[in-house]
Amino acid sequence: MRMLTGALLLVGAEQAFAHAHLVQFPNHIEARTVLMPASGALLVAGVVMLFWGLLTENRKAPSGPAGSP
Repeated sequence: MRMLTGALLLVGAEQAFAHAHLVQFPNHIEARTVLMPASGALLVAGVVMLFWGLLTENRKAPSGPAGSP
């Protein structure tokens, strides 16, 4: 679940970055002052969650013969 959350936060960071550059003239300065830091924060949070998930959510194979409980 942490890996999925990290991936979604990375998608949100990409969207915030893209929208910061797509806003048109009258509001482009205000949009960038909000969306660029939001993009950075989402990027950091997404990378942390993704690596935390990679480290903690690994499934270990059973260590016995097949069929034993």
